Amino acid sequence: MVALVVGAATGRWTPSTVFLNGLLSIFAVALAAELSSVSLHVGTATMSISFIPFVSAILLFDPIWAMAIGGGTLFAVELVVRKKPWVKIAFNASKEVLAVGLAALVYDILGGTPSTTEIQLSPAAVLGAGVAYSASSSVSVCLAVSLSERLAFREVWARLFGGSVVYDLFALPLPALLAYLYGRWQLLGVVAVAVPLFIVRHIYVMNRRLEQTSRELLEVMVKNIEARDPYTSGHSQRVSQYARVIAKEGGLSSRQVEQVATAALLHDVGKVHSEFAPLLQKDGKLTIEETQLLRSHPVRSADLVRTISSLRGAVEVAVRHHHENFDGSGYPDGMAGDEIPLGARIIMIADTLDAMTTDRPYRKALSFERVVEELRRYAGHQFDPNLTEIAIRSSAIHRLVSGASAYTPPLPLQRPALVRPERARA
Repeated sequence: MVALVVGAATGRWTPSTVFLNGLLSIFAVALAAELSSVSLHVGTATMSISFIPFVSAILLFDPIWAMAIGGGTLFAVELVVRKKPWVKIAFNASKEVLAVGLAALVYDILGGTPSTTEIQLSPAAVLGAGVAYSASSSVSVCLAVSLSERLAFREVWARLFGGSVVYDLFALPLPALLAYLYGRWQLLGVVAVAVPLFIVRHIYVMNRRLEQTSRELLEVMVKNIEARDPYTSGHSQRVSQYARVIAKEGGLSSRQVEQVATAALLHDVGKVHSEFAPLLQKDGKLTIEETQLLRSHPVRSADLVRTISSLRGAVEVAVRHHHENFDGSGYPDGMAGDEIPLGARIIMIADTLDAMTTDRPYRKALSFERVVEELRRYAGHQFDPNLTEIAIRSSAIHRLVSGASAYTPPLPLQRPALVRPERARA
């Protein structure tokens, strides 16, 4: 509200035909962009390319009009199309007004002058406006999702915007191009930018849907494998959740996080082979021969995974080596320390976490405090010590494992070194 009042007090109220046509054109592009937004599967958050017309409005119009486009677009879409509660409608519209207003202020401070006829774009002013808009909008969204979904701010930021910083920087010329072409060719200039933009966006959505479908098919396959043993039902999905958190909090890139999570989901798919069924259902102790056969499941799992070309490499080797111990006593290849692929070391901890915190035929689930003791006891022997500390001190892991438990991990004497992405091996 304050931003709108300030913008109205400083705005120009003598619109021309070029101005009105530009206002309607940019507003139409913004509506189309927001209506074609894509779900991020984190609460109700979505991603759209509406920032392009919003930032271009900052370059073309006085702040009051740019804020009206931003807030009006969100208000109309949230109210009429998404039919969200009034609280969310008010928040999203206000968030957009604030982000556009701050960006317009930065644009002005850095020497930018909005105009629909005399387009003189300062690179520093455009960059500053884009960064200000992105920062304000992303912080607001993360705070809202963090509070509503009861997730840590850092976790929400990583999931929503962790991999988008470079993308945002490279996308900044697009609003400038849209504003420049409107100044030169009016409506034709808007079309010249908007049409290719929405074609690229459509291709992106198709790829995202294909990835989502592939993931769902993998999850169905894993559920079918685990259905024969009620004690392992949901095991692989939980391991995938734990592995995703550890990978993120260890500092891996978004792509590496997804690879680790996928490998964790598929780490036991080799058990679908018929020879493993009697071993998994046996009540008594396994013989030496049966133990050796069961220990072949990581290799059998990796063999199945590599039949999917997109999973060869990092996912495949993480699956193959997820039973390698940090001291070299594991299987199938007896790797030790940093020789073990990073994804496999993460899955080892995630797999053990789930095994210890779920009921099994031979014992009840252990408390999180007891799990912490066991993880620390075997750190350096079975588990990577740095990854172990990251898992133990993760509030997200604790929440996933123990729900509303009041347990609070003690502060370390020395902060463990973060996992570096370059340590991952294909």
